[in-house]
Amino acid sequence: MPSLSIKRSNLALCAALLLGSSAATAALPPASPGADSVCSYTSGLSSTGYSSARVSYPCGLSASSYAATTLTGGYSNTKEQMYWLADHLSSHGYIVITMTPKNIFGTPPGWQTAHKAGISKLKGETARSSSPIYRKVATDKLGIMGFSMGGGGALLAAADLKTEIKTAIPLAPYLGFSSPNYSNISAKTLIQAGANDTVSYPSVVASYYQSMPTSVTRALTTFRSASHLDWINSGNATRHARFKTLITAWMKLYLNGDTAYATYLDGAAHSEHLAEDWFTRFEYVR
Repeated sequence: MPSLSIKRSNLALCAALLLGSSAATAALPPASPGADSVCSYTSGLSSTGYSSARVSYPCGLSASSYAATTLTGGYSNTKEQMYWLADHLSSHGYIVITMTPKNIFGTPPGWQTAHKAGISKLKGETARSSSPIYRKVATDKLGIMGFSMGGGGALLAAADLKTEIKTAIPLAPYLGFSSPNYSNISAKTLIQAGANDTVSYPSVVASYYQSMPTSVTRALTTFRSASHLDWINSGNATRHARFKTLITAWMKLYLNGDTAYATYLDGAAHSEHLAEDWFTRFEYVR
């Protein structure tokens, strides 16, 4: 039988009990569309660090500022194959720059470069007066996220960006012969894996997780029956919903400080998902 483990602190357990069910009830379900309609643009986003990009954001931009993240696909993927996730996150109140790297047939450092360029572009766009997101990016609430080689690139970039980012979310990450300086990673990191993945083997993905500094808040979620291509736009809808649940909850909690979403990581909602057999392995340390 695959291992299933949850590491929890007494402090987090007390917090969950204090929150009760009312806080979780008030939160929008993380797998459902959020309250915001989604707008996007591609003009003015050129960079030497990636081939093309699109920024999606909540239409209206009624809040004073918004947390933001990069997003990439992996080997052979273009940005369009990750719009399913970008638009979902923007409906939940995030600014997302989705990018195609310079060489979609390259190696993880190419995606590393794209993520770093994406963070730089987000900072540039909030400072550019003609940008649709002018003065709307919360530059103290930035994250990076990518699939496959894009996930490997996210780990590499997290080591370079250090405290410049708050979260890193590698999705079925693939590093090949590359290796980040794990000791430099400080971002709260959610790593997703697929139990049936024959590209990013779950045991290899777990080794990335196990290489993280012990002081870093981190989680490893290995989804039962998930295969490598489930993370692109044509992937299984049920598994998309499960991926979105953990991704959105992680960002809500660790970019926005919204504790109502903690229940999806350790609480009543998470217990339901365990009972529904979502995972072959789940570890969470904070």
